[in-house]
Amino acid sequence: MEIGNVLRDRRKRNIRIAASLFFGLMLLVTFFSNTLQQLTYPKVQTVKPVFQQLNHVIKGEGTLTPRAIEKVYDNSGWKVALIEAEVGDEVKKGQRLLTLDTTEARNELLDAEVQYKKNQLQLETMQSAYQTAYKAAVHDQSSDANLLQARVNMEHLKLDMQIQERKLRIMREALSKQQFVVAPKGGIVTEVNADLGIPTDPRQPVVQIADLSQGFGWTLAVANEQVRGLKVGEEVELYLNGNRQHLIRATVADIKDAEATETTAAGKQLSFHVTATKLKGGEAVGIHWERKSGLAMATVPKEIVDSDAQGHFVYIVEERRGPLDNQFTIRKRYVTLGEADEQNQAILDGLMEDDKVMTESNEPVNEGDLVRM
Repeated sequence: MEIGNVLRDRRKRNIRIAASLFFGLMLLVTFFSNTLQQLTYPKVQTVKPVFQQLNHVIKGEGTLTPRAIEKVYDNSGWKVALIEAEVGDEVKKGQRLLTLDTTEARNELLDAEVQYKKNQLQLETMQSAYQTAYKAAVHDQSSDANLLQARVNMEHLKLDMQIQERKLRIMREALSKQQFVVAPKGGIVTEVNADLGIPTDPRQPVVQIADLSQGFGWTLAVANEQVRGLKVGEEVELYLNGNRQHLIRATVADIKDAEATETTAAGKQLSFHVTATKLKGGEAVGIHWERKSGLAMATVPKEIVDSDAQGHFVYIVEERRGPLDNQFTIRKRYVTLGEADEQNQAILDGLMEDDKVMTESNEPVNEGDLVRM
């Protein structure tokens, strides 16, 4: 009997061991099966909402330009004899910029004066002939026709001479006033469009002068989020020639909408007004302006916020605990947006502080998809 009991106990123990091994093996197979299956799921990365202040930053560089440019034209058509101003020169009102070659104009004036004197002599001859014809007409009525013709010829010549007198006056004034191109006001020469021995183009300014008394300007295109809190009339600091320690004061002169271009998205165009002395224009300027929002808010990276017909949303990863392993599922969560800065988007409603918000995925995902972390 004892031997029978021992055999039964041994058989039961073997069955229990075999069962344990079987179920253990099944669990192991299931675990590895789940693990292998999970390796086929898209791999995602997540972040939790961060409570922080938004940081609005304006950065950029450009070139300082005079706000007022005086354009000087030359309509004479005369050749340039001497260029007396160069780019960068500081000039005063009335100072010579160009000297023009008046040789042809003076010759034309001399020819016109000679022609006028010839007409004077011709008029004197006609007047003498008219007096002779008038005396003859007193005794001979048939000479009336000749007398009338002589008077008409004199009147025509007098009218021609009046036209010549006006032309001579204009030519003399041009020689007196247009021999030199002068600065209409003081400033810095920013452009010279003239070549020796060639007439200037009347359609474009021959010289451009920066009126330094009007100060300098600079424009910068930025994203809409960057200008939050910046107002027209506010003073900011610009740095010169890449030196962050060399600062000048500037005023925000204008903030207006800027259309999208091939290289930039639609945003805002900022205009700055600078009145600092000892500037000539053309200096390199830059800005690094920062301002934080007043309250800390729940934020997520701006690029992960998407939208559809129902509104704005983010993808979150829900975790479901299982006996062997946890499962992670993609869910769409609609949110209410607040302000944004260059990198972060404030979320006013729709997220909890422990929510895992998806930021990246190695494959496209949709709501309900299983993923791995």
